[in-house]
Amino acid sequence: MERLHARRATNHPAEEGIDMRFADLFSKPRQAVGHLALAALLLGPAGAWSADAARRPAQDNSDIYGTWRLAKVLDSADIAAMSDRQAKAMLGQEVLIAKDRFKIGKQTCEGPSYERSVDDLAKSFREEGHVSSVNMGLPDPVTSIDAGCTHIYLKPPGRIVVHWDGYYFDAARKAR
Repeated sequence: MERLHARRATNHPAEEGIDMRFADLFSKPRQAVGHLALAALLLGPAGAWSADAARRPAQDNSDIYGTWRLAKVLDSADIAAMSDRQAKAMLGQEVLIAKDRFKIGKQTCEGPSYERSVDDLAKSFREEGHVSSVNMGLPDPVTSIDAGCTHIYLKPPGRIVVHWDGYYFDAARKAR
């Protein structure tokens, strides 16, 4: 019994395993500061961008409010509420995104929520839309906006993807 206690008291690295190696990372104050700085540098920008993209515009939605024009059919789910021909006929139609309504063509959704989330691109399209994200041209992670009656996905400024009746449309902001 005494030998076992004596061996543990020597802090032999082979016996301490992962705990000892993790502790070694921070055993010297300068090393600890260096490792923490490196972690902040590597993880900070991605985390800040994702959090900022979800938080900042959600307050005013200025990045989505306005009139958009459906420019291209990007893809569709296996089961959709319209045909390919009907989807192509929607091209050129206006989408109005306002605080109190979302209007696409002649259909209007009153009181949209515009609730934002930042999601894994492939997973969200596979699980929510049952469609591949390959043709969408969206960033990963993607900012998804739930309007209540549909979803909107942010692309670079001036472009969005609008999901409507099982189809995904590329839309461009209409000049003011």
